[in-house]
Amino acid sequence: MNSTAGGTQVEALLDRGDDYAAKADIKASVSFYQAALKAASHAFEVDQPTRARLEKAAGYVRAQAETYKTLLRQVVLDRPAGVGRTDRLRHAVEILTGERELFMQAPSVLHFPYLAHRQFFERDEFDWVPALEAETPAIQAELHALLRESADFQPYVEDDADRPRREFHGLHGDASWTALYLWRNGEPVAVNADRCPRTMAALEHVPMTKIQGQTPSVLFSRLTPGAHIPPHRGMLNCRLICHLPLIVPDGCWLRVGNETRQWREGELMIFDDSFEHEAKNDSGEMRIVLLFDIWRPELNANEQAGISKIFETIAAFTHLPEA
Repeated sequence: MNSTAGGTQVEALLDRGDDYAAKADIKASVSFYQAALKAASHAFEVDQPTRARLEKAAGYVRAQAETYKTLLRQVVLDRPAGVGRTDRLRHAVEILTGERELFMQAPSVLHFPYLAHRQFFERDEFDWVPALEAETPAIQAELHALLRESADFQPYVEDDADRPRREFHGLHGDASWTALYLWRNGEPVAVNADRCPRTMAALEHVPMTKIQGQTPSVLFSRLTPGAHIPPHRGMLNCRLICHLPLIVPDGCWLRVGNETRQWREGELMIFDDSFEHEAKNDSGEMRIVLLFDIWRPELNANEQAGISKIFETIAAFTHLPEA
């Protein structure tokens, strides 16, 4: 585009924008101003008076964008207290305005269709949660006994002698993220489970997943000071990961998709790990949670059994990391 033709087109668009701005037609004026700014970006040269008009138009567009965001935020603020889960409304507005990134389920192995895309689930949605949380002091006591006895925490990312080495963000064999299993590959780990009878009993009423050769999987998950689990995704979207925080100093956090939460001792955290997620211990002390997984509440018994059969078939042909 030559400078003369380009300048003429830009000026014409600015003129239309000015006309609509004078009539207080925000949508039309912003549309023409944006078109003028785009056209100017492709022109070889724009004279100084037109440049000044473009700067004024850009300021007008920015001001209207801020007004737009303010009015959208006010929609959330104006909602009556206690009406629904208002975080969803706030997040919708923040995604609309570009302040919050949109994440979707993307499991690495099995995507079960038509399940709601929810990053976190709330504790009060599950009737078994209060009984489990009430056992926190007893579970902590068993954990502290294991720590005093130097229980054998092992790196979470380990070798399998029968398979090629599994790499995971450089955490292979890393002692900054370790685990002590009570259930593993669908079977109790007797040497540890027998030392945690209250923990095992508390889990009897939890709807843990049952996938042949894979789950239940129950472990104490430990992060050392400064440890960081990089962004990653889980294998399937038809289960939820549960953390019962037992030793949680300030500065420890979990991000799932576009939301970050901090663990609170004795308060269950429930999330869908098929969303990108990461965790970090930004404190100077160790962090330990009891980690297990449950079925998504939308699934019926027939679907749960079918998913288990699917994984039996997958496992017969494909090497899977622990679920």
